[in-house]
Amino acid sequence: MKIVVCCKAVPGVVTEAKIAADGKSVEYRGEFLAMNECDEAALEEAVALKRALGGEVTVLTMGPITALNILYLALAKGADRAVRIDAQTQDPQCAGVVLAAALKKLDYDLVLTGAQSRDTLAGQAGIATAERLGLPFAYAVVDVQVAKSNAVVARKELGGGRYARGELLLPALLCVPTGIQPLTYLPPAGMMRARHQPVRSFSL
Repeated sequence: MKIVVCCKAVPGVVTEAKIAADGKSVEYRGEFLAMNECDEAALEEAVALKRALGGEVTVLTMGPITALNILYLALAKGADRAVRIDAQTQDPQCAGVVLAAALKKLDYDLVLTGAQSRDTLAGQAGIATAERLGLPFAYAVVDVQVAKSNAVVARKELGGGRYARGELLLPALLCVPTGIQPLTYLPPAGMMRARHQPVRSFSL
């Protein structure tokens, strides 16, 4: 199975946050960029599916050159390929347009995204991407089972302790929250080796 995981680089430790002079944005001091928690959970799920079923995992991000660090993290955790789109936006609908265009250049059976990003909490980028590509999708997926070669069964949260289970024909897109898989510990040596792997780049 070919899986693409969409990951976002978000501020790690944030200090000195304040409203900017234009009154429409936030200024802050960020020490480093980290992988968004829901996206890291999606990555862990992709790697688990790869171990169980075979195939390959490609990790895709949109951001500046400093976003490479989260791609190296993904490679160290078990992703096979990494792609960076040289573009930045905080609008989830715009992100959906850009991610969908990039995904059209990649081979995939399943796309995994985080349910939401820590910096905007919009929870729309994955859905917007699926809509642009015309893919079946499910949101807040807490368990993924491969029913047959051309479908997955997704169990999703409905709220109030209720769940729903549905089958989606591949290719499909799933938005996952934290907790779908435990996060794995990464030794520093693994990160160092990952930095020697190539990263493909797309311009906007």
